Amino acid sequence: MHWSPNPKLYPPYLRARIKDGRGVGKGAEYRPWLTVSDVPSVGTSSQIGGILVDRPFDLLSEGEAMYFFLVERKRSTVDIRECWPILDIDGTLELCARLGVHHQHQGHYPAPFTIDFLVTELTDGQLKYRAASIKTPEDAADPEVRRRLSVEHLWCRDRGIPWTLVDTSKFDRRLLSTLRFMRTWFRHRYEPDKDNEDRFIECFRTAYSRNVPLTRLIEHVAKALHITNAYAQDVFRYCVWTDGIATSLKHPLALNLPLVLRRMDDA
Repeated sequence: MHWSPNPKLYPPYLRARIKDGRGVGKGAEYRPWLTVSDVPSVGTSSQIGGILVDRPFDLLSEGEAMYFFLVERKRSTVDIRECWPILDIDGTLELCARLGVHHQHQGHYPAPFTIDFLVTELTDGQLKYRAASIKTPEDAADPEVRRRLSVEHLWCRDRGIPWTLVDTSKFDRRLLSTLRFMRTWFRHRYEPDKDNEDRFIECFRTAYSRNVPLTRLIEHVAKALHITNAYAQDVFRYCVWTDGIATSLKHPLALNLPLVLRRMDDA
């Protein structure tokens, strides 16, 4: 699902943003309705280059960044659109009136509701959409926030789009640090090579021990494969990012710490 980029299809007060590409289209052409420069921040927002989709992503909180990384790792993910606007203003006005919810306005005009993420997935050979809202546990418990979220939920439900309020109770700085550590292979411009990764994984599994710092394990594999430590670190990061090495997200991940692998019943 995507909105048409034709500004004439929308109310006049929305057309400048539509013309600027905000909230319309998909893939690399998409731009979020709100960017980090539009929203006051206390240092938790960020703009991050995408791996699956070649464009910058505007993530307005650390919670959004963690969810984005988790979704980006999934093999089924095809597209991720952050701060996706519901440009069906008549539809959200009607829902607000029915539910007794105050519709947000910008100046004199109703502002679009925005869904934190609209994710496109390839499932059983078909493209499917799902929507997700990211709120802190405190915000998620706020009755007014819940009422606004109910508008998003019902609008999506009526269009056959599954909507989820994401449980962020386990989201913390440790998880964010772990995901950033994994993803560093992309920032270092490591080029995936399946043969190299298969050899690395096989050697790493042979060398693995629960009580040895990760840096020593990687050094051992680098020596065995005749590659540099820096290159081996990026291969490792790519392997854990793609789940070739199944690493627990419940434990810290750092070079100076032992690596905890994921059990079948772990997240």
